This record gives sequence, structure tokens and C-alpha cells, in this order.
Amino acid sequence: MAVKKQPDSNASELTETANDWFRQFLKHLEIHMVETGESLGANSDSFDHRLAAMRAVMMTLIDSGTNQEELRKIFGLVAFENAGMSPPLEWNREQNKRRFELIDREIQGTLSPVEQFELASLTQRMREHVDSEANLSFEGARKLHQLLTDMDSESVESKP
Repeated sequence: MAVKKQPDSNASELTETANDWFRQFLKHLEIHMVETGESLGANSDSFDHRLAAMRAVMMTLIDSGTNQEELRKIFGLVAFENAGMSPPLEWNREQNKRRFELIDREIQGTLSPVEQFELASLTQRMREHVDSEANLSFEGARKLHQLLTDMDSESVESKP
């Protein structure tokens, strides 16, 4: 079966670097799709097809240099965005408390896969918040450090 090449109608809108990266990604994705598709049985259903496709995406991202922590962060962010849970612009006490709870569960080895994504998302939100304050003076950075430390101590004090 001959495969018809798709037109490059929107290629001019991408930077050359992005265009090259996406094209290379798609080539590798196709290879991984074939590999994961070969494992599907005659009785496979649409869920099996979607799972194979996600495995192919994951393998392709790993091939592109993405590590396991970045994978969890990426998949977590996308999952939360699609669930209408896009990161709020401001980091707050509840998010900080929840992140510490999840870190505790991770240390205890009781963190579920869904919670791993949530932790990755919260960590990314926290980092974005801290990075957004990069233009603060040294005094401002000290105040930010104190604020985050106070949030942590309040969450520890609230534990039974």
C-alpha cells in the first residue's frame, strides 16, 4: 500500500528547528507504532489500540532524550490540562500542602500512578512560581524563601 505524502501547508509557520524536530519525531513514532501494533492480538479492542499508541509515544519521547521524570511531568501536565485542571497562575498554601502530602506518600512508597502525575504537575507549578520571581531583589528572594518555609512548617504543624 502506497503512502501519500501529506502537504507542507503549515510548515512555514514553524521554526526550522521545530519543523525538523517534529518530522524526526513522527518518523520514529511511526516505527514505534508498528512495533507496538505487532503485539496486538486479533481480539484487541480500541482501548488496546490506544494503549499501544501511548506506548509508542512514550518510546519515541524516550528516544528523543526525555527521561522518566520529564515523561511523568509531561503526561501529568497534559492530563491535568485536558481535565480542565490547568495550573493556576499563583502558587498557594493548599497546593504547597498537597505537594508535601504527595512527597510523604512517595517516600513511604504508597504513591499511586495518578498521584505521581499530580505530584509532577504540582512540582512544575511550584517551579514556575519560583522562577517567575527570578527578578526579585535579594531581599525579595529572602522573603519568598521565608514564605515557602512558613507554608511547609504550617503543613507539618497541622499533622496529627
